[in-house]
Amino acid sequence: MPMERKTDLRILKTRNAIKKAFKDMVCEMDASEITIKELTDRAMIHRKTFYLHYTCIEALYEDMLAELAKNYYEAIDQIPADAPFTEVNRVFFTFMAAQEPYMEKIVCSASYREFADKFFLAMLRHNRSRHNPYAKFTPEEQNIINTFLGTSSCNLYRQWIADDKKLPLDSLIKLSGQLFMNGISSIL
Repeated sequence: MPMERKTDLRILKTRNAIKKAFKDMVCEMDASEITIKELTDRAMIHRKTFYLHYTCIEALYEDMLAELAKNYYEAIDQIPADAPFTEVNRVFFTFMAAQEPYMEKIVCSASYREFADKFFLAMLRHNRSRHNPYAKFTPEEQNIINTFLGTSSCNLYRQWIADDKKLPLDSLIKLSGQLFMNGISSIL
């Protein structure tokens, strides 16, 4: 049996410092304002140390989004692959509501839109790899259906954040589920 290699504690501490500094900066700045110099100053590490862990700032974004995607996959994989859409909707909004403030900014701020879009696309692909209730449609029709679902979910979440989460989460889940099902039922 091969020995499991443990990650050096110094590596874990450094990565945690980088990620904490990154999260703080996302909450305070637009994407174009985040620099490696500022990030390394806040993480109290040398630039060389940053480059031992990441090739560029975009690689850090990708790492953070991959971690979030993995967490979403674990959440969605708890329900049956062919669960009703309302259940998938519940998992999505419950998962998103549990995210840290930096993720709210990534999803809601226009300057982070590219990264948010990658994250949502990964979520959609994972969901479709588990179960595709729209398989009877042409690929082009599926693109329209998936764009409708993905864009609507994202924008409903963004609006909920813009409204300072005044609507209780359960009400958001119920209302969005009703909106989706009435809109989708005409084609199923």
